[in-house]
Amino acid sequence: MARCNYKQVRYSHVQVAPDELSVLTADPWSFLHGFLLDRAANSVGANRKRFERASYFSKLAEDFYKSSDSINLPTKGTLLYYGMMNLVKAYLAVNKTPLEEIQEHHGVTNTHGRKHSLTVSGKIKGCTNIFLEFAKLLKPPVYGKHEINLRHVFTHIPELHAIVTETGFLKKSRMLPVDIRFLVNLDNTYLFTEIAYDKSSEYLVDTSKFYKGARKVYFGESTSVDSKVIYRSQKRKKVTKENWPRVYKNILNEYQAFGLTSVLTRSGYRYYCGLKGSTYHHLCNSYLLMFYIGHSARYRPAEMNEILTGNMRPLVTEAVALCPPQFLYQLVSLITNKLCVIPYARI
Repeated sequence: MARCNYKQVRYSHVQVAPDELSVLTADPWSFLHGFLLDRAANSVGANRKRFERASYFSKLAEDFYKSSDSINLPTKGTLLYYGMMNLVKAYLAVNKTPLEEIQEHHGVTNTHGRKHSLTVSGKIKGCTNIFLEFAKLLKPPVYGKHEINLRHVFTHIPELHAIVTETGFLKKSRMLPVDIRFLVNLDNTYLFTEIAYDKSSEYLVDTSKFYKGARKVYFGESTSVDSKVIYRSQKRKKVTKENWPRVYKNILNEYQAFGLTSVLTRSGYRYYCGLKGSTYHHLCNSYLLMFYIGHSARYRPAEMNEILTGNMRPLVTEAVALCPPQFLYQLVSLITNKLCVIPYARI
């Protein structure tokens, strides 16, 4: 295993240093507020304003999240969507997206005359399009106005992949659990990476789709060791004490092309490879889903009632239970550039 400054190097979907430890926090709200207040206090001018704005939005987000605790569906979905939206606005503010200066638009609407469908807007003249700016930061961005159906959104959210297949929404999961390892040669001078998955996954997922596209270009042919299928990067990168951070950051950027998604567990982040390309980043899909639930609760009572009394109810209730807390930890990580995880000892 590769080590930097005597610490084991691990993959991270957040741009951290190769030797940086995860932040254990049972209260991500406090960690986020403290970070933003500190940044505002140590900034001036426009920078101070953006951190103060982000702090305001993060407090709104916390209030919406906590208000939803004692509320049932469908109202709960509306409160949680507004909580997630304000977290996104805090993220946008930190990244210098213009807010308050011009009119703002959700960037998404329920498709008129169609059930279980959303219309994503492209650029809107004279508006800050919240979803468009969010997708631009996470990649891939929005390419023009288009329709996206709820099935596509559901099947590309990793924390929902189990319920999606168990309820028959999909016949076979499209999420392949993977392990990512950073390795060096015996002299500790060259760095390479591996992606591995359990052979048992072949019965649950169509793994023949893994070795395609960007992954096929980057990795060599697979090898089998014990119960694992392993793909090793074809190129080795020269590392020194001085260039470790740059080389590590470059590898994290290269891995963005491989369709990886993340789920926070008690033992840290678990990574999955999406074997069928998603239109958007998985956090964008979570945002779209919660928009649909929150918007339908307000403007489409018949459709929402049909969902809550039909076979889609387990999917929606699971989404409301799992997506917002996952979204919270991951947005806090993105805003602070720290890999925030749940303490193992937390009950």
